[in-house]
Amino acid sequence: MSLRWLTLPRLVALFILILTGAGFQKYLMGSINNYLMFSKPFHNLLLNKSIYGLHPDLYNDNYKYSPTFAWLMGPFYYAPIGVGVFFWNLINSVVLAFGIWYYLEGEDDAARKRWIALLIIFPEALVTAQNMQSNNLIVGAMLLGLYHLRGERVWQAAFFFVLCGFVKFYGMAAALFFVFYPKKPQFLLAMTVWTIVFALAPATLIPLDNLLSEYQEWFRVVMVSTLGRLVSVMGLLEVWFGMAKTDANLRVVEAIGMVLFLLPFLRFRLWKDGLFQRRMIAYFLVFIIIFNKMAESPTYVLAVTGVALWWLTLESPTRLDWTLLLTVIVFTSLSPTDIFPRFIRNEFFVPYRIKAVGCVLVWVKLQWELWTQPVDSQIKITSSSTSAPISRLMS
Repeated sequence: MSLRWLTLPRLVALFILILTGAGFQKYLMGSINNYLMFSKPFHNLLLNKSIYGLHPDLYNDNYKYSPTFAWLMGPFYYAPIGVGVFFWNLINSVVLAFGIWYYLEGEDDAARKRWIALLIIFPEALVTAQNMQSNNLIVGAMLLGLYHLRGERVWQAAFFFVLCGFVKFYGMAAALFFVFYPKKPQFLLAMTVWTIVFALAPATLIPLDNLLSEYQEWFRVVMVSTLGRLVSVMGLLEVWFGMAKTDANLRVVEAIGMVLFLLPFLRFRLWKDGLFQRRMIAYFLVFIIIFNKMAESPTYVLAVTGVALWWLTLESPTRLDWTLLLTVIVFTSLSPTDIFPRFIRNEFFVPYRIKAVGCVLVWVKLQWELWTQPVDSQIKITSSSTSAPISRLMS
């Protein structure tokens, strides 16, 4: 009743406005290293110097993204920092909002589902925006790619998937869902062409042999990078069950997770079922975080987006479903915030990887739903919708 004033257009506007302004908290505090790490490597491209390794004169961290991403961030290198922070978060929030909007196009009662999805995702998206991370952009672009893939617009879909891949490797993994849709050869061609275009873009600034060396270094950096605290299944196994944090153990857990993720694809007769497709996409978004050795708090916007999309597949949520959703909202999205006293966050939530628990439980529930879904209930999601486009609703 109290939220009746919060219509969908107002919610979208507030969503974008708040996420765009969130980074200014850190900007005013002078804590903008993440933004500098995104925008300043372009300086090294201009000088034909390696963008990897330590560059304390520019930012305080190891750059772990692709040469193409450094090239794409060129406009932010030239912009004043305050202006750049504003537009960086604006782009991230708009892509995320548009991704949610268009992914849910063609759904029954799409307006209500968009409203619910935005509310569920907002707290976690805010954490990412405050840290000026790229994860809102990644998940929004993945959803846009899936929307275009469903509509058989393979070149647009491939563009978004490849864009994600040149920011973070796992962003391109959403392209796997091309197996559900027609035009498979055309899609593979589009992926190949866009990959070549994106990969060669930095060659406008540096020689090809140097660019090849930079890509080799990027692959090496990604392969050897491991965060000290695993906010994932690996972290839960380490803290709760005493699993040693070794490369061998991490690879075993990753392999088990990959097998569990791929097994539902064996239900070939459900590949064209709309409900199965939606569940698999939700399942995927949760999977790539909870089984990721690089998972940290700001990456959880992907997993929580998966939880939101799972919730929207439920016709009549049970008490268990409500409990799982509330667990994710409270212990995943709200646990890093000042709602909880600092000593609880530092002494309980963080060391015991509580942030991962709710998403792991939802993933288990999704496993059950994927394997128990009957084959004879075929649901098709249309690629177009009678709902008004976002630009018209926002006007």
